[in-house]
Order: sequence, then C-alpha cells, then structure tokens
Amino acid sequence: MELGAVWDETRAALTRAYGDLVGFVIGAIEAVIVAVLATFVARWLRRRLNRGLAHARVDPNLTALAANGITLGTYVIATGVVLALLGASWTALVAVLGASTVAISLALQDVLRNIVAGVYLLLERPFAIGDRIRVKDVEGRVEGIELRTTALRTVAEERVLVPNATVFGEVVVNRSVADVVRTMVTLRGPDAPLPELKVAIVGALAGLDHLDERATTVEVVSAGVDGVEVAIGVAHPYGADLTQSVVTRLRGRFPEASVGVART
Repeated sequence: MELGAVWDETRAALTRAYGDLVGFVIGAIEAVIVAVLATFVARWLRRRLNRGLAHARVDPNLTALAANGITLGTYVIATGVVLALLGASWTALVAVLGASTVAISLALQDVLRNIVAGVYLLLERPFAIGDRIRVKDVEGRVEGIELRTTALRTVAEERVLVPNATVFGEVVVNRSVADVVRTMVTLRGPDAPLPELKVAIVGALAGLDHLDERATTVEVVSAGVDGVEVAIGVAHPYGADLTQSVVTRLRGRFPEASVGVART
C-alpha cells in the first residue's frame, strides 16, 4: 500500500474520531443542561402544584401524591431526552434493560421499596400531613411525604427524614386525634393508706399548668411488706413538658418515697 493512501485513511479515521468526540462532548453538555433544567422545572412544577391544590383545599395527602407524580414524570422525560442527546439507541436500550432487569431491581430495591411505600402511605392515609406521629424512637409532626422519605419536625425543631419503607413497616402511633401526651411516673413507698393514696396524689398535682386532672390515672403496681408502688399517668398537651413539675410536686407531698419517670 502506498504511503499516501495510508496517510489518507489515517487522516479520515482521525477526522471521524474527532467528529465523534466533538459530537459526544456537545451531547454531554446538552445533557447536563437538560438535567439541570429538569431539576429546576420539577421543583417549580411541584411548588406551583402544591400552591394551586392548597388554594383549592385539596386533601394534603392527595396533593403530596400528585406532587410526587409530577416530579417523577419530569425526571423520566428528562432521562429520555438525555439518552437521546447522548445518541442512545432505544432498541438497544430496551434490550439491555430487559436483560438487566433483575440486576437493576436488586441495585435499586431500597429506593423502589421506599417509593412504593410512599404511595401506599398517601393512599391508605394512616396519618395526614400535619399529624403528630411516633415511629420507632422518632416523634414529630409530619411535614411531608416525599418520594423516598417522610419528613418529621420534632419538638426541638429538628427535621428528621424517615425512609418510607420504615414508616410503612413499623408500628406508627398517631397522637393527633387528641393531641395529648401521657407521661408515666412511678411512686415507690408513699406513706399514705392505699384507699387515700389516689386522692392524695391528685391533690398534690392539682393546679399544675396544662395538666388535664380528669385524665390522671393511679394504678397499683405492687403492694407488700416493702410498701406500695404505684404508676401515675398524667396527660398534658404536646409540647408542654410537665415531667419535672410532677416529680417536684410528688416529692414535696411524699418526701419518704422515691419518684421516677417510667416513660413519656
């Protein structure tokens, strides 16, 4: 083969490679732009939809479900555009996806589980946005149910994100029906006759701010030669912590007894 022919073929190959590289770089830049725009568009559509449905007084759970749907739809469309810009062949892409469905499912099983759980939570409505719930060791008001997580706002103004699958699979306590917290206190060894003990305890706690005196309970845990142990339940609004006040009142009325906080 002549040297000139080799040079022509090499130059043609380099030209094609250069053109392919330039095309790929341009496509990659366009794909990044599309991805950034899709993020802003999804957030803008979500805000607009939330405002519109809130103005129309649509149920907050349905609003969250619609917002999640429009966000997911925007990202799906953007993904298709990005793949097209990168020159992906849809026939080949479908074939690859079909062959790798199991691998993708295993890799994204936690994400998919949280998304599906979020849809179930919005449809079944075990709680609504704005309710105060307790999941495992976390308690707070529900700020929103996103694609993967449920956002809670605690009393300490901390924003806690709990995976939807955890919320769906765990025992959830919804305290918004009465919006009341019950604190349990133990009293061991009070120097008072058992028939008069409840009256004495209620009297000792009388007048405490935020205390629902009608809901105060006194239950005998044990009674023997070592004395009496009772469990005292006091009800108060969420956010009003009466634990220290209750303990101080009981210690003042029963100085000979030991007082402890069982649970809140």
